[in-house]
Formats: sequence, C-alpha cells, structure tokens
Amino acid sequence: MCGFCGYVNYDENITDDKIIKRMNEKLFKRGPNEQNILIDKNTALAHSRLSIIDVAYGSQPMQMEHNSNLYTIIYNGELYNTTDLRNDLIEKGYTFKNNSDTEVILASFIEYGKACVNLLNGIFSFAIYDKVNNSFFFVRDRLGIKPFFYTNANGTFIFASEIKAILEHPKVTPIIDKESILELIALGPAHTPGKTFFKNILELKPGFLATLTKDSFIIEKYWDLETKECNDSEKDAIDKIHYLVTDSCKRQLVSDVGICSMLSGGIDSSILTKIANDNIANLSTYSIDYLNNDTDFISNSYQMTKDSDFVKIMKDYLNTNHTTIKIDNSYLFELLDNALIARDMPGMADIDSSMLAFCMEISKDYKVCLSGECSDEIFGGYPWFYRKHLVEHNGFPWALSENLRDNLIKDNLFKKGELKEYIDTAIKNTLSTVSHLNKNDKYENRFRDINYLTIKWFMNTLVERTDRMSMQTSLEVRVPFADHRIFEYVYNLPAKLKLGLNHSNEPIEKYLLRKAFEGEIPNEILYRKKSPFPKTYSPSYLSLVENRLKDIISNKNSKIHEILNTNYITSLINKHGSNLEENLFGQLMTYPQTLAYIIQINEWLEKYNPKIEI
Repeated sequence: MCGFCGYVNYDENITDDKIIKRMNEKLFKRGPNEQNILIDKNTALAHSRLSIIDVAYGSQPMQMEHNSNLYTIIYNGELYNTTDLRNDLIEKGYTFKNNSDTEVILASFIEYGKACVNLLNGIFSFAIYDKVNNSFFFVRDRLGIKPFFYTNANGTFIFASEIKAILEHPKVTPIIDKESILELIALGPAHTPGKTFFKNILELKPGFLATLTKDSFIIEKYWDLETKECNDSEKDAIDKIHYLVTDSCKRQLVSDVGICSMLSGGIDSSILTKIANDNIANLSTYSIDYLNNDTDFISNSYQMTKDSDFVKIMKDYLNTNHTTIKIDNSYLFELLDNALIARDMPGMADIDSSMLAFCMEISKDYKVCLSGECSDEIFGGYPWFYRKHLVEHNGFPWALSENLRDNLIKDNLFKKGELKEYIDTAIKNTLSTVSHLNKNDKYENRFRDINYLTIKWFMNTLVERTDRMSMQTSLEVRVPFADHRIFEYVYNLPAKLKLGLNHSNEPIEKYLLRKAFEGEIPNEILYRKKSPFPKTYSPSYLSLVENRLKDIISNKNSKIHEILNTNYITSLINKHGSNLEENLFGQLMTYPQTLAYIIQINEWLEKYNPKIEI
C-alpha cells in the first residue's frame, strides 16, 4: 500500500521539483518507507511507498522499456493474482527484474492495453505514463477500495491518492459552493460517487478508467454489477460461497511482512480469522473496546450485545495471540480532528476516530491486517434488507433523516424541498443502471435496488474510512470479502435464498454465509445477530461533544454560521437530543455522532479554509 500523486501540463515544461515534492510530502503516512519523484517534460510523478511485497526491489515510479517505448507506473494497492499473471506474461516473452505486483501490472498494460484491468484481482489505483505517445492511463479498482482523486486547474491535470496532495498544488484553490453544501448536508458523510465536498475536485469512480492526452480526457466504465439469471441450488450456492471466500482470503495472505487480523466477535471477521489461522502460525488478532464500556453499554435493536464476550469465545477457540485495545473517550474526542485530516472531509465522526485509534495501535506491531468489511453489503447483513419500514423508505434506507438534514441547513440558503429533491435525484441516478429479471417480482426487485444502493453508497463511505484511517497510520488493511468474484456471484442469487426465506418466514441475515461456514466456527458466533462497528455509549463523550459545539456556536466568527442553522443545533443540545427523531446515518451515527459531525464541519471549514461561493 502506498500513495501517489502527479500533475501534467501539455503547454509547460516542468523543471522545478518543489511542487511535486510538497505534494508527495502530504502522502508520507501512506508510504513512509520510501519517497521518489520523476519529472519528464510536462509531467511530474511522485510515489510514497509502504513496503509489503518485494521490500528491496519494488521502488516506484517504476519503468519498463518495450518496443522502443518507455512506460512508467505509480501504483497504490495489492494484486492477488500476481503469480498467474506473471506466468502468462513470461510465456509471452516478458522478463521481470523483481517479484513485485507493480511490475506485473505494468507489463500487463503493455501487453493488453486498457483491457488489462479485466485481468486484475485486487485492490488498486494507478497511473501509467506512455512516453512516446505522451499519454496517461488511470484506473481504480472495481469496488473502490483504493482512492483516486483529480482536478483540472487552468490547464494542469492534477491527481493524487488523497485530496490534501492536490490542494498542495499552487493552481488549486479549495472552493465549496451550493452543490458542495448539499453533498455535505443532504448526503454526508456519504457523497455522490465521482464527487467530493470540494468544487471541481473529483474522484475516479469505482470500476472506471480514464485516458489523458494533449487533446482529450476520456472516462470509461470497465466494470459494474450486472443483473444475470442464476438458478443455482442452495447447496451449490453454499459450496461456491465457501470456495470464493476461502480462496479470496488465502490469496490475501501473501506478504513479505507479518499479517494480523481484526477480530470483532462477529461472523465476518471470525470467518477470515479462522481461515488465516489455518494458514499462519501464531496468528495475532486485535479487537477494539472502550474504557468503562462494561457499564456504559446500552443494548438496543441494532446492537444487542457487546463484542467483548464474543471476541473471547473466538480467540479462545482459535487460541490466537490476542490484544484488546481499549480507547479512552477523551482520546476518542481528541482524534476527531486527526480523523478529519486523514479523510480531508467531514466523515463518520467518532466511527472514524475510533478506527484511527485502533489502527494506530495495530500499526505498532504490523504493516498488514485483515478486516471483515464488505460482507454485509453483499450478503444482506443490514436491517434495511429486511425490516419493512426501512425497505419501503423512499430515500436512502440507512438514513431516514431528511427532516433532520433539512433543519441543519441555514434558513433561506436553499428553496423549500431542494434538499429532498437532491437526495431523490442522487438515488434515481444511481438506480438508472440497475436492471431486473422479472419486473413483476416487487420483492426481488426492491432487494436488488437496495443491494446496489448499499454497495455504491454505504459501502463506499465505510471503505473510504478504512483506507484513510489505516493509511494515516501506515497500516495496510485488506478486505477479502471485497473480491469482485464474490460480489458478481452473490449479487445475482435470489433475495429469498440469501435471507433463508425458503426455510423460515422470518429473514435470517447473511443466511448463505452462515451456512457456508457451519461447523467451522462456534455456533454462538455463527448465529450471533449482526452488530455494527462498536461506538461509545459514554456520557463523558457526549458531554465533550456538546460542550465543544456550544463553544463553536457561541463564537460569532465560527464558519458554520455561514451554512448551518445554529439555532436549531442549539435546541438539540439544550434538550440533549431528546427532540431528535431521526439518526443522521442509521445506527452508526446517532445524536452524539451527529454533533461530532457538525464539529468536524466547522473544523474542516477552519483548517482547509475553502472559499465559500453561495
């Protein structure tokens, strides 16, 4: 895992390396082991490396000569079918100087052109410079696990793994406009795929590639979830899921440095930890908890049980070398600013900062860690896949918060109904590409729509969080469930099969995944009710965010006064959220996290100081 950045101006010869050096310095945390730059005519490229595979010889920018041309790559990610691709290319006459996946990707592009992306199994974003044609090829992995941001500023095309590097270029001015505010308040902490909260700073969407020449910048979709008929029996589906998950996890255990695993006591991390434990001696596992959570925890319909009890069952079952990382709530609060800077935008508040604290501790001992993320989105693990009022909600089913969001925006900033219209349009645009097998099967069709929305929006928000928080601590987090083969297959299994409705009138979340690993992990874990990433229930944390937000609002110079309804926010605080009828972002962001998100908005406006155009 690494970070990269670059810029291109076809009308200027670049001779000074100061700009690209400053950009690359902003990515140091993503790659503290090695920093390199390359300048060639109108192009400046830079790379910050976190050494995982071929530690000694995998330096970037990496170059390869072929047929009197010179190709250069800067790359962030991990490829999990490197050996297969290398063998194929060797048969075609290619020779390799090292064992890195970077060199294999570069050779694959030289051999297959842009069609090479269809051969890659992994998490990746990269840029390839073709010297003879003075052109560039950009790509981002199918599910968007690795980032790619870009902007075009007065004829200079600028790109990077993180927004902070782009903002370091002198031609870029951070700006937010009305659309930015709608993204921030109507959709945040999610954002429309392809957009950010900054005007004119965009992201290459998951499953997309782009080519840049002097005369054009062309973006193309190379992959998406496609609706196909699948008539596999339940047994066939269970067997195939077991194979795909196991194979994906085993592929992701390849590393020249040690690997550990996150272990929450839920089914997803437990399955991956079991597979890893079968293949790695003395596996280390890590879980997160909060100080005093034994007394502060409040059971609810979304989070019925504490993780700690189930972590103990699983770590004892596998006899792993386990560490529980306990976070102090004041520290969690202090890290809100760090989490904001890691993401470059307001995010999931303490859901982000807790992950940041978690990764900081893990990274003291390891560079690579497995995570069970991206399972719920495809296997049907969230309540909005089966709870009637959520399934039938016209908006995003994890964010029944249109009224709350409308109240948060400063009066008269938008026309009445404009926020709701923005949400509806975002949903409509996303679902415009979804097809259905049987237009009369409302149950299956609605499930497919929710499935697609969840992957494109909710999952994207979570994987952004994981990438930014982990890479801020120089830790590579691998997500074996985010294998496109798993998504392509499970996406087309019938909803009733996925939820076990062939056997029960009541849906069973992630039914097929549970059945696939029956007998391999304890039943207490296998059939534990879905529990989200743990958040704090401490009254002390609530006091910290309430008091901090009061201070912000009392300062008439605070920038949130320009865009938010601070009178409404004050009324929430005065009643300690008792008048809050909606959660901002489902079970993950309730009243304390809503206040923390608003704090992050203010700190973002202060620290990044964008020009506000409204």
